[in-house]
Amino acid sequence: MDLRAWRRRLREYDEITNVGPIIRRYFVIGAFDGALTVLGIIIGASAFGTLEEHKALVLSASFGAAIALAVSSAVGAYEAERVEKKLDIRTIERAMLARLSEEHREAFQFAAILSALVHGIAPLIAGLLPIIPFVFLEARTATVVAVAITLVILFLLGVYLSPPRASARPRFGGSSVLDPCDQRTFI
Repeated sequence: MDLRAWRRRLREYDEITNVGPIIRRYFVIGAFDGALTVLGIIIGASAFGTLEEHKALVLSASFGAAIALAVSSAVGAYEAERVEKKLDIRTIERAMLARLSEEHREAFQFAAILSALVHGIAPLIAGLLPIIPFVFLEARTATVVAVAITLVILFLLGVYLSPPRASARPRFGGSSVLDPCDQRTFI
């Protein structure tokens, strides 16, 4: 299958399942989880005291947390979406009094897999970015840079979630940094 045919099939699957909003939510949820979990490990370790001596522990714990979040998120999203898509198929088939085509079934399977991939990759990326400074900088400086990186991630997620009006983007981005649970960013 060439690239053009593959893209056409993906568009058809999206039209059938409307997976776009689902993966957008999974991306944001996963990225928030990854960034804030790793930031918690970093801040917790720095509050403990001798951070320079435990730099390798911070790196390994943060890396392990990012991997664990990725696996947990992917498996959880796949199972949740698999069940939801089965229910969607059953509801549609009952309403139509007929079985769905194999293409429709494949589209729903694709939506579950794509949701799992996005929800698994998002916390991995957002969780690994804040620990990069610990590889190159001394621990105290790396902690400050990691906090800054996490705030940038939260700001960018807020911008991503903001309404399509350009004037609202900075305000919504900033609100996610100041209050990650601010409900206006999820509307």
